[in-house]
Amino acid sequence: MNIWYRLLYYLLVVGLCLSGPALLIGWKWYIEPNWGSVEVLQAARAIERGSRLSQADLRLAKVKKEQLVSGALVDWTAALNQETTRAIRLNEQITDAMVNTEHLIPSPDEWNMPLPAEWMFGKPPGSLLRGDKVSLLLVKKEDGDRAAAQAGEQEPSRELLQQLDIPFEEEKKLQEIVVSFAKGTNNQEVAASDDRKKPTGTVSTIELVVSNEQKELIRKYGSMGYTFLIVYR
Repeated sequence: MNIWYRLLYYLLVVGLCLSGPALLIGWKWYIEPNWGSVEVLQAARAIERGSRLSQADLRLAKVKKEQLVSGALVDWTAALNQETTRAIRLNEQITDAMVNTEHLIPSPDEWNMPLPAEWMFGKPPGSLLRGDKVSLLLVKKEDGDRAAAQAGEQEPSRELLQQLDIPFEEEKKLQEIVVSFAKGTNNQEVAASDDRKKPTGTVSTIELVVSNEQKELIRKYGSMGYTFLIVYR
């Protein structure tokens, strides 16, 4: 019987000696990484704007709660097959704003409006992408000098608009308009992920998301013989 007591005694001593390192290992490799952390979706690689997210683009990662970005996505279904609205860096947390393309879809009081080619002054730049915000600058067909000046200034002066009988407030309303669709002269749709530095060709067709007021202004001045110079930052 003494042998069993002695055996239990030694087992207890050995167990106590091993419990310290075991607790340290458990704390270091399991408790500490999970304490106060949450799982979020991160970019597994650099992702271009306009890409459709796949499983290869994403991974789940644990981050501290204080490092959690506002709007971070934790559910795969919320991100998979969604179109990115901007370029995403490696290891960047995926947020709802990065995959929110609702601005490309007209709301109940908005319209998806094609801009007739004959209403465009020249051709939009080949670097124009779907999702860009553009401004429409009014140009009289016989007034090319004003177009060149506006292209450099971006925002025409009140005096210049008054000379051309264009209300300043009306032209201001034709700014920051979202491009919902663009097609190049090669008949290919211009995607949001196309490289600006390597435009495939001049854009020949565009569609814009406009409000009722913007739609009527475009119709009004287009019918009056004005053309629209398309510029963007």
